[in-house]
Amino acid sequence: MNRTPYSRQKPALNASMNVVPYIDVMLVLLVIFMVTAPMLTTGVKVDLPKAATQNLDTADELPVLIAMTADGSLFVSHSKAMDMAVSRDDLPMLLNQLANERAAKGATLRVLINADGAIAYQQIMSLMAQVQAAGIDEVALVSDGNQ
Repeated sequence: MNRTPYSRQKPALNASMNVVPYIDVMLVLLVIFMVTAPMLTTGVKVDLPKAATQNLDTADELPVLIAMTADGSLFVSHSKAMDMAVSRDDLPMLLNQLANERAAKGATLRVLINADGAIAYQQIMSLMAQVQAAGIDEVALVSDGNQ
């Protein structure tokens, strides 16, 4: 083969893969898992009560929803009004009126309490007692199921 001074020989193809970036990523992930793993195992041991619950059957009548905001304001939603502001003094009268309307239809009044998480337990219990004092036996608390 005659070589001219200007001809070059082709280098052999390099078919190997550069794995250095993959090793870097793997080491970063390893460090992340090593740091977060102890955090996942900490917690408070609590023995939760076991109870089988069912969804409310609201096919006939919608329940009354009482919402309590963080500042203690009350809002009532029912079949005739949505988010109606109500004072604590007027709440028993409104609940009695709604219960009488449901009783005339042959149904019982259900009340759901939706309270802000920042509200003190005492305020929620006071509201529940006020609802039960108005003659409402079916009272439930609404919670976020994404806990």
